[in-house]
Amino acid sequence: MQVKFSRSAVKFLKKLDDTRQERIRAKIALLRTSLEEQEALPADELDLKKLKGDWKSYFRIRVGQIRIIFKIKPEADEILIYSIDFRGSAYDS
Repeated sequence: MQVKFSRSAVKFLKKLDDTRQERIRAKIALLRTSLEEQEALPADELDLKKLKGDWKSYFRIRVGQIRIIFKIKPEADEILIYSIDFRGSAYDS
């Protein structure tokens, strides 16, 4: 399964310190591994939630004050990381 990042997600990730970047990369790697091997979302391990309203086809992972907003595209065999941002700003995009 391929992981694709939006420009804004990459831009935010580059601004973070190495420790936070590594924590986010580890969470995304865990998500990818779980989807490939178990074909299931590890909700407890990732503090993962399905979003509602305008975001209903997206999920979010919480990493401290940072939120990772993503969408799973099974037909393309990919995970689209739509946004990575702080809690208050993550849903503004």
